[in-house]
Amino acid sequence: MSASALRSLRLNPRGSDFRARSARSDGERLDLAISGRHACSFCKERGVGRDRDPFERTIEALRQRLVHAGPLQGAPLPINLLAADLGVSQTPVREALAWLSGESLIGRTRSGYVGATYHAQDLAHGYELALLLVLAAYRRRPALAVPGDRRQADEVLAYVIDEGGNLAFSRAFSRVLRELAPLGPDEAAICGEGALDAARLTEALSQGGPAFVRAVRRHYLRRIERSADILAHGLLRHPRI
Repeated sequence: MSASALRSLRLNPRGSDFRARSARSDGERLDLAISGRHACSFCKERGVGRDRDPFERTIEALRQRLVHAGPLQGAPLPINLLAADLGVSQTPVREALAWLSGESLIGRTRSGYVGATYHAQDLAHGYELALLLVLAAYRRRPALAVPGDRRQADEVLAYVIDEGGNLAFSRAFSRVLRELAPLGPDEAAICGEGALDAARLTEALSQGGPAFVRAVRRHYLRRIERSADILAHGLLRHPRI
């Protein structure tokens, strides 16, 4: 090993490990974001296994908990309690929280990490961005028939993004889904289940451009208009991680 390489290794002994974590494909991130919005059981597993990297296992568990926690509105995320509850050391929890903070899924203050704070305007902006991304991807390269395994509205819209967008579209759409995920149950309660909208979007897509554009606009404009109600419903659930 050269002297320069040795110096680099000493300065950043885990650099390659973190680069490998960053190299996860955008498609996998999009799938994770979608599945997080539709997972059906609260993730409170203890001892999350030993067969995979502790960081990966921990961040996966925390992602699921954040999805099911609802809008935490700045609630503290104590590292020691999370580590004890997950059955891991504090190190992977600290690394995972730092990573999630970098993705803006949680916040960081002088006293530690806290849950993200939502405002109705934040939700409206997220839905508006998703609307623009889907329409832009569709106009760039219209999607055809939706595969039969796409049973949720987000899955249908992600298919449109995949067909007509590019990596930048996928990254942006995935980020929106992750940020909105904790309000997923509340969105369904206020605006209807995603499976019903998926059927409407799929039917509109089969009819051609104008019908699909109208359906997508209706889908997101309803959520933009009801964003305050969606957030209020989430706060009534007494969110906790």
